[in-house]
Amino acid sequence: MKLPKNFYLFFGITFTINFIYSFFVTKDAYELFSFPVNIWVYRGYRLLIAVVFLKIYLKMRTNDMTQLKQ
Repeated sequence: MKLPKNFYLFFGITFTINFIYSFFVTKDAYELFSFPVNIWVYRGYRLLIAVVFLKIYLKMRTNDMTQLKQ
């Protein structure tokens, strides 16, 4: 099943905003998959997911642009 590229853009932006927001919240630990983890592990997870979603979006967009030029 192929998801629309706007899905990846939306979630990439959402995870990026959540990553930035974590710098303004004063917590030492977050719950990740119902386990308490260090704040930096949580931030790394959010940043990794955001980068993956945005990278997929950009790859899909470049593929669409090259198909339009042909």
